[in-house]
Amino acid sequence: MPIEKLKEVLTHPSDGAVAIVTQGINEPHVVNTWNSYINITPDGKFLIPVGGMNETEKNVARNNKVKLTIANREVQGKMYKGTGFLIKGTAGFIKEGSEFEMIKTKFPWARAVLEITIESADQTL
Repeated sequence: MPIEKLKEVLTHPSDGAVAIVTQGINEPHVVNTWNSYINITPDGKFLIPVGGMNETEKNVARNNKVKLTIANREVQGKMYKGTGFLIKGTAGFIKEGSEFEMIKTKFPWARAVLEITIESADQTL
């Protein structure tokens, strides 16, 4: 997994959008957040502040598999400027504890934290 390039995408001053895909009852469900909102734990999990994401939370309760796309057009890719990643993993919602408190301090509007355990991260560009 090209973790250093992924960190570069997430921390670049030019922010980008993240798409988070869960499986709904009848079809996939997509929500968005910002690259700059993602915190990476020492063991490589993503912690994402949650304001809404009510449908996402219901979907994760039924099926915790998620996919994310993360990109930044300013970070050097494989051949040209601009790169992105397809992340596959599992998700859970945290509503208490030290990780929740850390995110709540940075993002006072957060009602929960979406924790993503990465299973694979493939650079797509």
